[in-house]
Amino acid sequence: MAAAVPPRFRALVLLATFGSMRWGELAALRRHNLDLEARTVKIDASVSEMKTGELVTGRPKTDAGVRVVALAEIIVGDLGLGSWPLPGPAR
Repeated sequence: MAAAVPPRFRALVLLATFGSMRWGELAALRRHNLDLEARTVKIDASVSEMKTGELVTGRPKTDAGVRVVALAEIIVGDLGLGSWPLPGPAR
């Protein structure tokens, strides 16, 4: 699947698959959450959609949701910051 999506979404697919992360956790990730040297990603936030359609970022629902996930070495190269969107407004 990662090979079938546009390159800008490859990291998202790999993290969802190999990191067993929920959609809201993926949506809340920022560059500072990723430690490629340690091969980990820190989950400390989640995005939820309210009934109004508003997106709200907050802590995961439970304390167990705040965690550090070890990443498979095979995907670390694909998660290099060069593949992530540039800082600034969404395009």
